[in-house]
Amino acid sequence: MKKVLVVEDHPIVSAATCQVITQYVPDVECTEVSTFWRALELVGLEEYDLVVMDLGVPGGNTIEMITRLRSIRPGIRILIFTGLDESLFALPFVKAGANGFVSKKVPESELRRAIDTVLFRNKIYVSDEVHDLTLSSYFKPHRKEGSGLETLSEREMEILRLFYARKGVSEIASILNLSTSTINTHRIRIFRKMDVENMIDLVLKYELLTGQRKE
Repeated sequence: MKKVLVVEDHPIVSAATCQVITQYVPDVECTEVSTFWRALELVGLEEYDLVVMDLGVPGGNTIEMITRLRSIRPGIRILIFTGLDESLFALPFVKAGANGFVSKKVPESELRRAIDTVLFRNKIYVSDEVHDLTLSSYFKPHRKEGSGLETLSEREMEILRLFYARKGVSEIASILNLSTSTINTHRIRIFRKMDVENMIDLVLKYELLTGQRKE
C-alpha cells in the first residue's frame, strides 16, 4: 500500500487532491493535514511514500520546508502543488530537494502525470514551460552583449526575477532561505551589473531586454 500525505489548508482543494490520488493510485492511503507543523509531526511518526504540499500553508512558505522534511525522512518524495508562479518558484524548490513542482492551474491529467513521475518513476517533475526556461537560462541564447544579463550569476538572475515579481528583500530572503543582508548584497551587485541606480530602472531595463511586460 502507498501512503500519501496531502498538506493543504483549503479543505475543498485538499479533498479534491486526495480524490485524484485515490482514483489514480491503486491501493493508497491518503491523509490530509492543513498545517506544515502537523505534517512534520506525522512524517516523524509514519513513513509516507509521497508528500503533496502547498507552499502557503500555516508554518510554511519557505524553502526550509524541504530541509525540515528531509531532516526527518531523507528519502521521502516531495511534490509541491501550489498556486504560486512556477516560473519563479519551481527551480529554487527543486534545487532545494523537492522531487517535483506542479501548478494548481494545470488540468487534472497533468497532476496525475506529476504524481506518476515522482511516485512511480522516481524522477523529477517540472512542467514543459519550466524545463524550457531552465534550458534557456543555461544556454543564454538571447542575451545581448553588454546588456548586463549575461554577467549575472544564476543566483542573481533568480533574485532579479523575484524582484520583478514585486517581492521585497525580506520576502525573497525567506523564500530562498538567505539573510536579508545577503539579498541586499546581491541587489547592489545586480544594480551595478545592470547599470541602474534604482528598482524602477531595473524593472524597466529587465522588461526591455527580455521582452516581458508586467500588467
